[in-house]
Amino acid sequence: MRVLIVPSWYPTEERPNAGIFFKEQAIALQEQGLEVVVAYPEIHSIKELKKQKFKRGFYYNIEDGLETYRIKEYNFLPKIRRGSSIIYYLKLKIIFARLIKEGKKPDIIHAHSVLWGGWAAAKISKQHNIPLIITEHSSAFVRGLIKEYQKPFIREAFDQAKKVIVVGPSLEKELEKYTEREKIILIPNIVNTSFFKPNDDIQKSNKFRFFSLAFLTYNKGFDLLLKAFAMAFKGNQEVELVIGGDGQERENLEKLAVDLGIKKQVTFLGELSREQAAMEMQKCDVFVLASRFETFGVVFIEALACGKPIIATKCGGPEMIVNENNGLLVSKDNIEELSNSMVYIKQNYIMFDKNKIVDDCINRFSKKNVSKCIINEYRKIID
Repeated sequence: MRVLIVPSWYPTEERPNAGIFFKEQAIALQEQGLEVVVAYPEIHSIKELKKQKFKRGFYYNIEDGLETYRIKEYNFLPKIRRGSSIIYYLKLKIIFARLIKEGKKPDIIHAHSVLWGGWAAAKISKQHNIPLIITEHSSAFVRGLIKEYQKPFIREAFDQAKKVIVVGPSLEKELEKYTEREKIILIPNIVNTSFFKPNDDIQKSNKFRFFSLAFLTYNKGFDLLLKAFAMAFKGNQEVELVIGGDGQERENLEKLAVDLGIKKQVTFLGELSREQAAMEMQKCDVFVLASRFETFGVVFIEALACGKPIIATKCGGPEMIVNENNGLLVSKDNIEELSNSMVYIKQNYIMFDKNKIVDDCINRFSKKNVSKCIINEYRKIID
């Protein structure tokens, strides 16, 4: 079976972690014996044209074992609100024509996120009568950020899709506004256990370490986390908070740590590679993230795969991840409850069995098990 993966965003030289979960899922599907091809129109802002970081045009490479077709282009329609989506579609058509010419017509197209990979893939699917699955990841649906002009295009794409996969329960409910309930199926994201696994030999701090990792944006709730940490452990030099990731809120968060009097207890690491992220997961005692919205939360299962208990908020995705054996769920935007949970998990750390955490994580989120669920949907559609 040949599967064409069409991602709305994907790793690039400038942003190696963007869409990394799409890539890891594609690799996992290939490991299960499928022939997987990735088609990615890499559309850049016209503002980047002056920097000339790359040459426009067609690129074909084997990337981490995956056949990958890219067209690098600028959005030359910046004043048209759907300019980038139009260019994305036109470039996807060119890639698809190349695949047909090379005798690589796919049996199924699997797009990640409807805006705009899913929409463009739906047009290709209709023109060539190839079945389409769309996996939706975007928190824009649960955050009420879908614009009115986008809704007809979302419905058009979902109408063409044979199935719409969602990665979390909050998305499952929201997408019922756009397509029939019978089309929607919940399949979680995968965890890459080649990176994320226990490591008893790693050198750890002699302090009790909370670790958090995400883009430093308002949505990820790092302001709440810093306040909760200060409430629980300010002045306690035996407890530390390490934060990985970069983003627009970094400067504000570093200032907040100073204002809260916890600067010496908090470390900002900046953007991390996958290898660095795994190492930090292995070095910590507890993973915590105070998100305001999540459609799933891959970082949580990465921590679990390393055998670490987690603290998450009831924000749409972690509810399907956290259970009584692997961590704590708290109300979102509740600093006191978050603070109390951090104190509790430190005091009761011995209750959380590393081996049970890892086994449960692999059972629910391993590459092999999640891939089988996806392939089962492919077969239903093709048969």
